[in-house]
Amino acid sequence: MPQASWQLDRRTFLRGAGLSLALPWLEAMSHANQPAARPKRFCAIFFGNGVALPSRNSPDYQDWHWFPHTEGTDYRLTRSLEPLAPHRRDMTIFGGLSHATSRLLVGHNTVDVWLTGADIRVNLQNSISIDQVIARRNASQTRIPSLVLSSHGGVGTKSRSTTIAFDAQGHAIPAESTPRRIFERLFEPPTEGDRAARERALASGRRRVDFLLEDSRSLRNNLGRPDQQRLDEFLQSLSEVETRLVRSEEWLGRALPQVNRGAINLEVSPRGPTDYIRTMLNLIVLAFETDTTRAAAYQLCAEDGVGICDRFPSIIGIGGGHHGISHGAMAPWGRYDRYLAEQFAYFLERLGSIREGNDRLLDNTMALFGSGTSTTHNARNYPTILAGGSNMGLRHGRFIKQQTERPLGDLFLTMLHRFDIPARSFADNAGEFSEILARN
Repeated sequence: MPQASWQLDRRTFLRGAGLSLALPWLEAMSHANQPAARPKRFCAIFFGNGVALPSRNSPDYQDWHWFPHTEGTDYRLTRSLEPLAPHRRDMTIFGGLSHATSRLLVGHNTVDVWLTGADIRVNLQNSISIDQVIARRNASQTRIPSLVLSSHGGVGTKSRSTTIAFDAQGHAIPAESTPRRIFERLFEPPTEGDRAARERALASGRRRVDFLLEDSRSLRNNLGRPDQQRLDEFLQSLSEVETRLVRSEEWLGRALPQVNRGAINLEVSPRGPTDYIRTMLNLIVLAFETDTTRAAAYQLCAEDGVGICDRFPSIIGIGGGHHGISHGAMAPWGRYDRYLAEQFAYFLERLGSIREGNDRLLDNTMALFGSGTSTTHNARNYPTILAGGSNMGLRHGRFIKQQTERPLGDLFLTMLHRFDIPARSFADNAGEFSEILARN
């Protein structure tokens, strides 16, 4: 159908005097923002060390047990998840989910496989994380394929990663942790001099990668089978580098979205956890709102006392380090669980406050919140919440508890299908998780 003269494309720009300025959302763009056409986003937020799960005979059981005490739509939130009460209709709480290959691991190792489900018991060899599968699906549609963040930054070490995102070869993707640098990467245009230098660097990088690919392929025929396999993995990595370089060249000349820098607090650090965490979450929201990216992964708290995030509880006056309180009394641990739930509630409130035509940003975003252990060293019964995505066919408002451990991959596969990704399996799944799908 031809576009009417009054209708505007979502990516319409004002051009003149050598400038290119992205327009805000206008009613004239509404034809391009029907549910089927709107971008679908995904964000995963991880916290380490599990949650407080006092036993039934403990005086803390009623208040500080992370999972609700009743199932179904009439579940009652304990104090641990009480901050999420306003979002009941937009979220599902899951009990009894875990990765089958991870159930015998030391709990702290599961940070590496929370989003991958890989079997790392023998050689710690990981696989691609679900956020990166989704990012690859949308790679050509956004300036930034994915946003990988953590409160500590970098990659850490195997089995104690400070990132939760892994590429197609199972390599850890370095996480960014400095809000100012993240903002500048997302929204600050380069100067003319920087842009020219970047163009030269990208062109040079492509030439070098092309040369390496050609040289490596000619070498392959002279190698034995094991070396050929290793070289193939290397060539795949080079091909992905080449793809990223091509994408960067294509996007370099396009307009950046206009964002009010003063509307977000960039003068924060992890030494002030609440402001820092909320700035990181606001950056994700802003990146989604401007369609700068459609996939994000944020490791809010690392495992096993790694990084400054281990000191968050003591900074906010709850007790000692995060790893320390996870081995101590239940009430302080539960209060920290509540603090983390408050941050996720803030994220959902922000996503729900932004309109896309007649819908909310939250309706077109899946937000996963959880950990890879139930209690500190128990790699079963992952505390898991999935929120949003009502326009993507999800039905929420319940606590769904499995009677026996069920693969988290069932949920992941169902999520991938909501992104129109025709995966047949993911993370050792047994099937789909049809319980969360809306009935036609």
